[in-house]
Amino acid sequence: MKKIVALAVASLVSSMAFAAEPGKTDTGLDYNKIEVDYMSAKIGTKSDYAGYYTSGSFLVGENVYVLANYASLSKTSNSDYEKSNLGLGYRMPIAANADFLTSLSYYSQTYSKTYSGYNLSLGARAKVSGDADVLGAYSYISAGSVSYNNFSLGVKYNITESVFASGGYFSQTGSSSSSGYTVGVGLKF
Repeated sequence: MKKIVALAVASLVSSMAFAAEPGKTDTGLDYNKIEVDYMSAKIGTKSDYAGYYTSGSFLVGENVYVLANYASLSKTSNSDYEKSNLGLGYRMPIAANADFLTSLSYYSQTYSKTYSGYNLSLGARAKVSGDADVLGAYSYISAGSVSYNNFSLGVKYNITESVFASGGYFSQTGSSSSSGYTVGVGLKF
């Protein structure tokens, strides 16, 4: 009987330890990460820009996470484009391996002049295999006199337990149009 109780306690403790794994949720998706990507974008009808995109998130509760990202793009004529977000997100499990996501963040953009405002995002993220998950999202951005509708699709593939590769596509309409892609690597912690 003592062995059965000891095994039950050991099983309970190990399952609690797995559930409390930092950044990992009950749906198996991880949120504690930093990422660096190469980014290419067409802004307007003729402008090709290239640069980098960095992002990070950190789970601060069972369902709440903080997020931040920054993009810096330029073209050969030294015309620069920068944008950043800093905010809070909320995840809600919608299946055994999928989350519904929403976030509200402070948004800033510099492209010939600086605009600031907010970014409201909705999306879903799902684990499609043991090593890969996909994300689809919509964002409404209002910053001063400009507003945008952004659509994005992304994939993340775990190379090791702590390193992943990522890629994505985005499209923007509204005060100006743009589309492009990202390819990069990141660390989970």
